[in-house]
Amino acid sequence: MPDTAPLIFEQVLGSLRPVNGPATIATKAVQGRCVVKITKMNRNQRRRGFYWVMLDVAAEVLCDKTGRPWDADLLHVTLKDALRLGETWTTPSGRKVFKPRSTSDRAMTEAERSAWVERCKSALSVWCEVEIVQLMDEVRARGFNEEESNDKHNHGSRHR
Repeated sequence: MPDTAPLIFEQVLGSLRPVNGPATIATKAVQGRCVVKITKMNRNQRRRGFYWVMLDVAAEVLCDKTGRPWDADLLHVTLKDALRLGETWTTPSGRKVFKPRSTSDRAMTEAERSAWVERCKSALSVWCEVEIVQLMDEVRARGFNEEESNDKHNHGSRHR
């Protein structure tokens, strides 16, 4: 699985409704019919989805506050660099090169992803100049809760 935002949908009245920004964009790009692969979200995937919705929210705040075109992908790359999620290598000439670590489902355990999301919450709170609670309230308002029970997801209410 690539190191990109998952397309997250939820079932509403027999239809799939996009939950995050990339899913909304993908839905708008559909002309006619398309093929969709439905998978249930496990705990690690749900936390990963929560992370990307959190980045959508923070990107909107940063756009408003800076007038710059922030998006979730740019924030993802920026967070990995700023929080040093990866390794620093040195070339023979002494130049430092940062190799970011993947945050895909296969690359991070649930415990690692939980720690990463917590670090990102703190950083985004500072960067956006808002309390963590305010960011998380907006993520929850968009229908995505990091702490939701597995039972809800095991009955097909949220897909990617």
